[in-house]
Amino acid sequence: MKNIMILTAVAGVLSLTGCSTIDNVLGTNLAGMNDKQATSSMGMNNAVPVSSLNGVLVDSRNNMTLYTFDKDTMNKSNCLGDCLKAWPALKATKGNTTLGQYSTFQRDDGSYQWAVNGKPLYYFVKDKKAGDMMGNNVKNVWHVVKTK
Repeated sequence: MKNIMILTAVAGVLSLTGCSTIDNVLGTNLAGMNDKQATSSMGMNNAVPVSSLNGVLVDSRNNMTLYTFDKDTMNKSNCLGDCLKAWPALKATKGNTTLGQYSTFQRDDGSYQWAVNGKPLYYFVKDKKAGDMMGNNVKNVWHVVKTK
């Protein structure tokens, strides 16, 4: 009975908000983010430095592709040492703030990193120019963040 009430409540929220999937309700779906759309118009210290280019999430300052790592957990990077040399973190500062599905967290080394939906964001050293996606599906654990 309790499960039926919960499902009814979720269905009601979905219909009232016009959302077709639970991803849209929880904010885990990046679809609909337009290419070259900045994610913040706030002051530079609080701006999330990402945008969408060709359907994937990029650093808005240099248009380099950003990736997530399947072995990471919520706001916790498991990419350390040599891994971090090949997959540099999208660094944040202590003063950066959360904006929608974007957040920052403190890494084990004390530095700060940007995350999307709690998944830490990284570059790939073999990407040499804007639009490169050499890191997509590397070892089947590294992935671009699709925005469409």
